Amino acid sequence: MLELTDRDAAGRICKWTIGKHAITTPNICIVVNPNRMPVPVADLKKEFKADILITNSYIIRRSANLSEVAASKGIHSVLGWDGPLYTDSGTYQMFSQGKADVAPEEIIAYQKKIGSDIITPLDVFTLPIDDLTTAKTKLATTLARIKAARTSQPDINLVGPIQGGRFLDLRKKACIEVAKLNPDVFAIGGIVPLMMQYRFRDLADIILTCKANLPAQTPIHAFGAGHPMVFAMLAAFGCDLFDSAMYSLAAERGAYLTVSGTHQLSDLKEFPCSCPLCSHSEPKKVLELDGKARLAWLARHNLYVTFQELRTIRTAIRENGLWELVQERARAHPNLLLALEHGLKMYPKLFQELDPVSKKSALMWGGAETSLRPEVVRAKEQLKRVPIKKPFRKDPFGKVPSALKSVYPFGQSLTERFEKPKNVKPAEVVDASLDYQFGKGASRPFRKAKIEVSRKTGRLRRLWKGETLLGTFRPSDGFFLPTLEGAKSLKKMKRVAVKDPDAAKFVSEGRAVFAKFASPEKGILPGEEVAVVHGGKTIAVGKALLNSSEMKQMRRGVAVEIRAKEGSEN
Repeated sequence: MLELTDRDAAGRICKWTIGKHAITTPNICIVVNPNRMPVPVADLKKEFKADILITNSYIIRRSANLSEVAASKGIHSVLGWDGPLYTDSGTYQMFSQGKADVAPEEIIAYQKKIGSDIITPLDVFTLPIDDLTTAKTKLATTLARIKAARTSQPDINLVGPIQGGRFLDLRKKACIEVAKLNPDVFAIGGIVPLMMQYRFRDLADIILTCKANLPAQTPIHAFGAGHPMVFAMLAAFGCDLFDSAMYSLAAERGAYLTVSGTHQLSDLKEFPCSCPLCSHSEPKKVLELDGKARLAWLARHNLYVTFQELRTIRTAIRENGLWELVQERARAHPNLLLALEHGLKMYPKLFQELDPVSKKSALMWGGAETSLRPEVVRAKEQLKRVPIKKPFRKDPFGKVPSALKSVYPFGQSLTERFEKPKNVKPAEVVDASLDYQFGKGASRPFRKAKIEVSRKTGRLRRLWKGETLLGTFRPSDGFFLPTLEGAKSLKKMKRVAVKDPDAAKFVSEGRAVFAKFASPEKGILPGEEVAVVHGGKTIAVGKALLNSSEMKQMRRGVAVEIRAKEGSEN
């Protein structure tokens, strides 16, 4: 179960509760093979601060040395791990080996027996080259197996694999049908071949189709995504979890991972990294190590890069700089950049619904794809609400009324070309700002309001009706933050109803609106100012942290952060 705390693009930081455990997403399940561990599990926890591991129940079950021990003592005991443990069913191993030597019900029962926290049914691996008939058949079998697993083991944390191959209609169907079975994780499968072939555009289509059709309260796992160069884009496209044996597999072939690609250790003259290993060694010395020691060194470096990139992504989400990070990372490979452009161009509605309406950081020009970002697309659409008076030009927005020169994103963007805005009267700024933010005509009730302007900056500060404060203009983005009285006058302001009397009393005292009590109207976007109503009366005003669909779906967390209530000012 997820509780959203921060967001940017389609990415999000959530508290994910799994039984007695809780981890922060986006995160990675580190793949551990008990038969081959270049980095001990104890070090994964102590040195790398790993939160969750994934191991393969099929491999363990087939191992003469491990199968019975794991069944009797539990897989946590075998690995020496007390955190959440995710087990795979062996679908990929059986596919790659051309075997089908375990029944679906057997592998589910075995995962439960060894004490797995998160159990994966035996789905049917669908290849990108599979034709439509084959993909349909494999999807039908996968759906039947998930349903059988949920029916036979209703008390387990179950993974819902999403198959369908390259056919987006099948992926959509898979999302809808698997969601009905209420899994605890959605795992998008069959994507490893696409990543191995650098078919990132096809990968983007699959991930974004799934994101658009999966409920918000359950984490999305990009099954097999383990190279740090793809993490930022997949997180921005809505993935919450990754899993990686890449750190070990790459090390076995002498490969040194970076966020911009892979190098062969033998080709490096110096290390382009300052992790604890690289900053105290050089390629020549590592090459002189014996095979086992060299494997361990490379695996550890690859883990440092992996975890550093995840921390970088989470920081970018918190600071609203994820798009800039993705644009930077996408230039590591031309197909990544094409995938980013394709995703932004083909799924604008999805990004509009998920990307915050205002951000903590400026919009930075990072290349031609910047013009496709949701902040730009939304701004161009909202400009239609406002007469273009005294315009100045600022790319990529085009002509912008000078009255909006301080409003996000126009006043908070660093782009290639722009003109100097013209001087405007405070009343013009009020009219343009309110219509741009809340809808055409929203400013009419405020035409006679007293306007307070900052003597130092010349920017709007507050609107008054006599001695009653109607709202303030936030300096960071120029957005209007209405008081309760101001909200009552904003007929176009979107509303969230709280029907439960006890919850409404809680909110009227200035407490947050929790998702399970929120009944939103359609079209609310994250970051928007909304009125909270109970029994037809406006009882509070605040910022929506979730969109309308998320408020209806999420069972935990805050839906609206209250800023003003009866008797309070902004």
